[in-house]
Parts: sequence; C-alpha cells; structure tokens
Amino acid sequence: MQIVQRLKTKTILLVEDENIIRENISSMLKFFFKEVYTAIDGFDGLDKYEANLPDIVMTDLKMPNMGGFDLLEEIKKLSSNSYTIIVSAHTDTDLLIKAIHEGVDRYIIKPVTEDELFKAFEAFLIKMDNELPSIIEVNKNTKIDFDKCELMLNDEVIHLNKKEIRLLKLLCKDFNKIVNYEEIEYQVWGNKSMSLSAIRSVVRDLRKKLGSEYIVNVSGLGYKMR
Repeated sequence: MQIVQRLKTKTILLVEDENIIRENISSMLKFFFKEVYTAIDGFDGLDKYEANLPDIVMTDLKMPNMGGFDLLEEIKKLSSNSYTIIVSAHTDTDLLIKAIHEGVDRYIIKPVTEDELFKAFEAFLIKMDNELPSIIEVNKNTKIDFDKCELMLNDEVIHLNKKEIRLLKLLCKDFNKIVNYEEIEYQVWGNKSMSLSAIRSVVRDLRKKLGSEYIVNVSGLGYKMR
C-alpha cells in the first residue's frame, strides 16, 4: 500500500496555540490523514488525546497553561504508543537534546513545509512497521491487516471495529506476553472507563471472528495472544 494511502487510515492530533499556524498546518494534515484533531494548548491536547487516542501527536513547545514537553510527559504516563513530533520555532541545542532524552520521535523547525511533514510521516510508518508489521499472519488461513482494520479468514474479509483493532495491536506486538488490564484500558478505551464486562465483550466478539484459541485470559492479570 502506498504511503499516502496508508496514512489515510491513520489519525493525528495537532496541538498549537497560534490560531493561524494551527489552521495552516491542519489544512496540510487533512490531505494526509483520516482524522485530524486539533487542540489549543497542552491541557486541551491531553483531553483530545484521551478522547481519540491518535496514532501521531504533533505539538508546539511553548504554549500557555501546559507546554509541549509537559504534554508528552503526561501522555507517556498513559502508556502511549503514539508517534511524537515537536514543531517549534526554537532551535536551541538544549531543547533538541531534551527532545532526544524525552524520546521524541521527530523535531521539525517552523515554518513547516509539506516535504518535511511527508518525511516525518514516512519515518512514522517505518517505525510502526518495525514494531508491528501492517499485516501479520496468525496462521496459514488467517491474516490481520491493521491498516485496513480487516481480518482475512480464508477468502472472507471481516471488518474489525476500533476497539477490536486497538486490542489486537496490543496483543500482537508480543505474542505470549500478558497485557494487563490497566494498559488495555489506556490504549483501547482512553478517557472512557473500562469495566471487566466491556473488555470481555470485545474479546468475545474477536474470538467469534478470529477463533477462540488465540486470545487467552490470564486470571486477575489481563490477556495474551498465542
């Protein structure tokens, strides 16, 4: 699948306090992404992150109320797997070093160009594929396409909803590793509380689609894929 086509299945959160800059960058992002969420500062960005769980978080550094580094620190506490991009007019060496130490994936200097954005998004896809291929083979008759949110079972294509695909991504990153309930709540439900009956319902629906033998409950801990 081509880069632009793949990006059209992804979501991004843009956090920028300057209205004109936010609108200009947002208009460029809408060309690439399925959904573009915007926020006016770090606090608003954290709310939007928890509500939408975007694939990428792109933030300015210097903002009122909560800055970019503080936002990314709060998101990290939520076991975030989002790709992080800082967009800033500041070129101070200390800031660049801090960004590296904080694990920021990309640092883009303003003014932002479409070419720079494309390179950053290409790097995002490469990192994502290194962590988890876009298509994995569960067995010789079953494949999961994470970009298309589809399960391919023999010759049948089965749609996977947002919660199902998020849970499968968590479980498939490391087969046989237990993913605890807290991480599932953060990564699948975001700011919505997760009850045990809710996660059981998602798992039950996945087992109907995928087969009952692959997703295993580890009593009192969480789930794993085998």
